Amino acid sequence: MLFHSQYLVDIENEQNCRILKLDSLKNGEIWKNIDVLVFNTWLWWYRRGPKQPWDYIQDGDNILKDMDRMLAFRKGLMTWAKWVDLEVDLTKTQVFFQGISPSHYK
Repeated sequence: MLFHSQYLVDIENEQNCRILKLDSLKNGEIWKNIDVLVFNTWLWWYRRGPKQPWDYIQDGDNILKDMDRMLAFRKGLMTWAKWVDLEVDLTKTQVFFQGISPSHYK
């Protein structure tokens, strides 16, 4: 099974706008009970303009037009990591994560 979720966390349509929700991972239901999970996400987080698939970022109760992308990435990754810890049975599922190479970005 292949499920493409560029940001790991949810992008939801609300009131005619797309909101990247840093603390929401409803799509995770699809990943439960899979034998092998492979995650890779950084490539998408720095995109802006027409390549950016959201209009706003929700960080807790705050809705922002934009924010520091490394901070947003970190918060989204923490949401994902908490989901893995709570929802994945690591005795049955192998989880792999490929992050960014430190030689590409400073």
